[in-house]
Amino acid sequence: MQVYILLCYILLLSQPCLNQVQRISEEESALRDIVFMRTEGLLMTQMLEKNSKNRDVLKICKQVKVYYKQTQPQLLAVTQGKDLKLDESQFATIAKEVEKKFENYNVNREDKWIDMYKLHIHNSIRVYSLFLQRREWVSVTYFSFKALPELINLELEFNKLDIK
Repeated sequence: MQVYILLCYILLLSQPCLNQVQRISEEESALRDIVFMRTEGLLMTQMLEKNSKNRDVLKICKQVKVYYKQTQPQLLAVTQGKDLKLDESQFATIAKEVEKKFENYNVNREDKWIDMYKLHIHNSIRVYSLFLQRREWVSVTYFSFKALPELINLELEFNKLDIK
């Protein structure tokens, strides 16, 4: 009987440890999603910058690149020591998908690509806002808090564009 009680006690004590391991892996997964989302956004920015002749679009692309550059140290800080399970093939897949989205780019139909980019920014804002609301992981919440305001400003800048 004492052995049974001891085993039950050990199992109860180990449960929080299992939850902690699961929470850490969920946090790493969330950070991994942020890295992929940012990679896609940066690649889309480069494609817009490469293809557009519109000065306003090019100006905003520079602002976006500044945003990524300014927020990168914070992202590196919150991902330090975490196992995000990233490899080059995943980034290559993202790059191919972005290239495919832009393969039929037409300056005369630039609004289509601007709308696609605005959707990406809007979805990024939604993800960061959700992380802020949940407040599950300090690192993810902190990064979202730091990255979100400028991302909202960039969305506003893209919404001001008058491209038809």
